Amino acid sequence: MTAPWRWAAGLAAGVALYIGLPYLLVQRGGLGLITRGDAAGRQVALTFDDGPDPRSTPLVLDALRAAGVQATFFILPALGRQHPDLLRRLLDEGHEVLPHAHRHRHAWTLLPWTAFRDPGLAAREVGRLTATRPRCQRPPHGAYSLATVVGQRAAGVTGVHWTVEARDWAADATPGTVRAEVARQVRPGGIIVLHDAGPGARTTPAALPSILADLRARGLTVVPLRDLRGARPGTLRDVWHTLRGS
Repeated sequence: MTAPWRWAAGLAAGVALYIGLPYLLVQRGGLGLITRGDAAGRQVALTFDDGPDPRSTPLVLDALRAAGVQATFFILPALGRQHPDLLRRLLDEGHEVLPHAHRHRHAWTLLPWTAFRDPGLAAREVGRLTATRPRCQRPPHGAYSLATVVGQRAAGVTGVHWTVEARDWAADATPGTVRAEVARQVRPGGIIVLHDAGPGARTTPAALPSILADLRARGLTVVPLRDLRGARPGTLRDVWHTLRGS
């Protein structure tokens, strides 16, 4: 094999190990991630990413309070520091606050050392803001590289994915399409991801009251992640069943 071909083969192997394998086993298969709970409990966990934002997070909180529901918010620590009143409201109203990321960047675009450090930095910053020790973290876009996986383990946090992606961030999303996507995808034991900031905040606050009413009509109890029965990190057996069914 000539030198250029050896270099190309080595590069391909490196990319497969660093991105391909985590994508298949972790991001798609859920290995080591919390992706769902026990279906028999008739619960769904409601989660929000990217906040807090003073323009949209209060609208989300108003809808949750009107429905008597608590949820999990994966926050950006910098925004939590900028808006301490919103952070205080999240905590005072009983919502679970967990780290999203120190830098809101897709894992594949970060240098390995940066990707490795990010989960720990985010967890420590959110821990200081909330006076807690976060046990879970969700990286931006739910994306993983090998460095992200190792960084979560080193930080002592478990990754969280979802079973319902309502695409509230899509350019063509409307409150109606977001509501329909949740209704189409949701099952007992599922984890719903929405956004209380960023592009998803254009549609989610308006859609949320109807989403919550739909879930209640289907006999599903909405809970924060901490209360989702049977939620646990995925095993290799879970990965096998997930990938077989996909």
